[in-house]
Amino acid sequence: MEGGGIESIAVRDNGCGMIREDMEVCWLPHATSKIKSMEDLESVSTLGFRGEALSSMAACSRLEIVSSRNDKAFRLTIHGGKMQDLVSHSGAPGTSVTVKNLFYNMPARRRFLKSSRGESTMCRKVFLEKAAAHPEVAFRLFIDGVLKSYLPVGSPLERIPAAWPRLAPPSSWWETHAEGDGFRITAVHARPEISRKDRQYIQIYANRRRIDEFALVQAVQYAYDAWMPGGAFPTAFIFIDVDPSLVDFNIHPAKKEARFRNLPAIRHRLVEVIKDRLTGEFYQIRTETAQIQGVQQTFSNEAASPVSQGFSRPAAVRRDSKEAEEFGAAVARRKFERFSPRPLEDNSDFKYLGQVMGVFLVAESSESLFIIDQHAAHERILYERFRTASKSPEGLLIPRVLKPDKTAGMKLELRKDRLSALGLEIEKNEKGEWLLTALPGTAKDLEDSVVSFLEEGAGDAEGLEKSLWADLACKAAIKDNSPLDTAAATRLVQEAFALEVPRCPHGRPIWFEVSRRELFELVGRTV
Repeated sequence: MEGGGIESIAVRDNGCGMIREDMEVCWLPHATSKIKSMEDLESVSTLGFRGEALSSMAACSRLEIVSSRNDKAFRLTIHGGKMQDLVSHSGAPGTSVTVKNLFYNMPARRRFLKSSRGESTMCRKVFLEKAAAHPEVAFRLFIDGVLKSYLPVGSPLERIPAAWPRLAPPSSWWETHAEGDGFRITAVHARPEISRKDRQYIQIYANRRRIDEFALVQAVQYAYDAWMPGGAFPTAFIFIDVDPSLVDFNIHPAKKEARFRNLPAIRHRLVEVIKDRLTGEFYQIRTETAQIQGVQQTFSNEAASPVSQGFSRPAAVRRDSKEAEEFGAAVARRKFERFSPRPLEDNSDFKYLGQVMGVFLVAESSESLFIIDQHAAHERILYERFRTASKSPEGLLIPRVLKPDKTAGMKLELRKDRLSALGLEIEKNEKGEWLLTALPGTAKDLEDSVVSFLEEGAGDAEGLEKSLWADLACKAAIKDNSPLDTAAATRLVQEAFALEVPRCPHGRPIWFEVSRRELFELVGRTV
C-alpha cells in the first residue's frame, strides 16, 4: 500500500495465473470463474462469485493487472472503466493486481475517504483477517515500501499469535477441534486469564470468511462465562467449515453476515467443545502438578544421598535431569496457576481444619492446603441451584408494586417475555404500575431481592438469566464474619469441591491453593 491504499494498493500472488482470453473479460461486470453451471450456486465455497468486485474497482481507479501462466505473461490496463491496452509483458508466475488513484474520476466519493492513516488501518485489518483464515499461505504486507508484517506458513495455532502478537503470549493459546453434522470447528482461543473489556477479538469465520454472527460470539462468551469475571470477554478466533449448501452469504451486500440452516447445532457444539477444553485443561494441570512434585521429590532425595556426591550420574539419570528441569519450569508457572482454581476429582477426601478471619475456611486435601472464600463458594453453589432448578412460576398472594425509574421501566417492557421464561411474571395494572405477580419456587424466599433486581434494571439483555441468578445468589450467600459450626462448614467445603467450575458467578476464584512443597519452601524445610 502507498498513502493508505488511496494512492496505490497492490495484491500479488504466486498462483496459477490467467491466460490472455480470461484477462480480456475478467474486469467486466459479472465475469467470474467460480460458476460454471446452475448447480454450482448450491455449493459455492469461495469468498465471492458474482463478478462485481473487480469491475467496480476498474470503474473507479486506474487498474493494472499483470498475470503469467505457462511462461506467458500479459498486462491489462483499465482507466475509469475503459480498457487502455492488453499487451505481452514480463512477469513472475502468478498475478498482480494494482489499483492506483482510487476514485480519481469520482471526486465527490473521494472526499469521503478517511485519512491515509485511517484507510491504512482498515486495510491492515482486512489483511490480517485473510491471513488468519489461510494459515497454509504465507502473507507479506508492505506499507510505503517497508515490510510491516510477514506471516510464514504455519498452523492456525501459530498464525493467530503471529498476526496479533500483543493479544497474548504464544503459550497462552489453545487450538481446539470439533465436528458436527455438515460442519467442522477449529477454535484458536486464549486461556481465561487473558481477558478484554470488549468483544473485538471474538472473531467468527465461516468458510474462510469473517462474518458478524452474534449468536456464535455469544456462544463463546457463554462457554467462558464461569471462568471470567463480569465485564470481561475472552479472546477467540473461531473457524467454521460448513457444507456450502447449509449456509447463504448473500443476505448482506458486503457478505458480512450469513444465514445458517444448522445454526443451533453449530452454536451448541461450539459451547460444548470450549467448555470441555477449559474444564479438561484445569483437570490436566492438577495431574501434571502432582507429577512435577513427585519427580522433584525423587531428585531432591537423590541429591541428598551421600552416594551421589562426588560421582557422575549415569546417562539415564542425566536424561531424567533434563525432564526435571522442564518440570521445574512448570513449577515456576505453578505460582501463577494456583490463583486459578482447578476442580478436584469427584469425591476427593479432605480434612476440614477450621475458619479463619471470619471469611475463609481452611481444608487439607491431596497434599495441598486450600483456603476457601466462604461467601464466594456459597454464592456459586446457590447460583448453580437457581440456574438448574425448575422455572415454574408460583403466584404471589399479594402482588408487589415495582417502582422502576424510566430506564428500568423500559427494560421491563422489553424483557417481559424473557422474565416470564425464568418464572418471573410481571404485568401492568390500570394505573400503569408494574406488578410482580409470580416467582419461581427457588426464589420464593428472595422476594425483596427480586424486586430490587427488577427496579434497578440490572443486567444486560443477553445475560439476563445469569445476572438474575448471580444477583440473587450473592444476596442470599453467607456473608463475611458469619461463624459456621464444623458440620455446616464441612458441608460447604464438600459442595465447593464438587463444583465443576470453582469460581463465583462473577468470575472470582473460590479458593487459593498452596502445595505441601510450597509450604515447606516458605519455612526453609527440605521436603
